[in-house]
Amino acid sequence: MAINKEEALNYYKNLLIIQYNNKPKAQETIELNLNALLKDDILNQLEDAFNLETAIGKQLDILGKYIGLDRFFSQPANIIGDFFSFSTYSTFATDTGDLGFSTYSTFGTETTKFLSYNNITGTQILSDDDYRFLLKLKIIQNNIDHSVKSIDDGLYTFFEDVLVMVNNTDMTITYFVQGGQETSNLALIAFQKGVLPKPMGVKIEGIILRNKKMFSFIKYNSNLISDKVTGFTNYSSGFSKEGEMLNYEKALN
Repeated sequence: MAINKEEALNYYKNLLIIQYNNKPKAQETIELNLNALLKDDILNQLEDAFNLETAIGKQLDILGKYIGLDRFFSQPANIIGDFFSFSTYSTFATDTGDLGFSTYSTFGTETTKFLSYNNITGTQILSDDDYRFLLKLKIIQNNIDHSVKSIDDGLYTFFEDVLVMVNNTDMTITYFVQGGQETSNLALIAFQKGVLPKPMGVKIEGIILRNKKMFSFIKYNSNLISDKVTGFTNYSSGFSKEGEMLNYEKALN
């Protein structure tokens, strides 16, 4: 257990015999000796420096090495230039962004190239806050038995209802993500880096972005999480009932 420096200092100052109890130099001597013993509290500072909630920069990178996750990810990049392509009959000679075989007159002058993986992806770096979000997911993945309950408990520990997994009872699961575009992007990066926890042999069916309850019909014995869905309004709720329809833009497969 970490030593509270101020509590320890007051404790030892109070042990001074009555002749020296209120003498400034005696108290300063106690403080000097205590600082020497505690190495100016450097051990506690080192512990705090690698606290997942407060670590930044290189400290987070070191934690990432222990946890097993780096802060790099790939995302589609802007495709610039003309690329080799076969045209269809309807687009022959009209395509402006792709070109086919060279002709005799254009031989050696065409600037086309083949589309490669490097053309369509770009390496990006997560910010400290975003990296911390993914490290927490990786910690859950490293420390659970991958049962539905342990995943639920792990997610709630770090994210409460921001990130919720739903068991579809057909060997698939769905993730509900609450928040704006930034949170949804993080969920996609987490999926890409394989840190969204799931039971073995179970497929992640999709990620649903949720800012309000989703309209849904529920069976009597449904396992759906009731506080994530809503049905028809009634007389008392009128037109003020919260909810939204689930559409393609909110479901990321």
